[in-house]
Amino acid sequence: MKKIFAALICGAMLLTSSLTFAAVDGSNIALGSIYPGMSESDLINAFGQPTYRDGDDWTYQNFKVEVERGMVEKISTVNDSIMTPNGVRVGQSAYILNSTFGKADKVDRDYNDTEYEYYSTDHTKKIEFKVVNGVIVKITCEKRD
Repeated sequence: MKKIFAALICGAMLLTSSLTFAAVDGSNIALGSIYPGMSESDLINAFGQPTYRDGDDWTYQNFKVEVERGMVEKISTVNDSIMTPNGVRVGQSAYILNSTFGKADKVDRDYNDTEYEYYSTDHTKKIEFKVVNGVIVKITCEKRD
């Protein structure tokens, strides 16, 4: 009986710990209509040619994209004119992250900034918010290795 009770307690603790991480739907890991895994041709059809291109790194007016093997691998912005599908944008208070995405899967504090990472439910994508003085200053979406 003690073994069954101990197993139930361990199971409940594992379930609780797994629920404390964010579970972001993969469709919410995007900036505007650009998402990791988007084809290069769809990107060009939607936004035209980049204003600057250096190999895999493409720069558009409001965002940067890394394209590898014909697919968008990474999108980032420091501009407040492009937002995530659920309305988070550069310039907003970092408090919006908890109410929109939940508890971050990873928090990395540095001297000047803090980065909050959220993984998709299938762990194939992530969205990262760089925060300085409580304000979102950069958003990056990417495929995970």
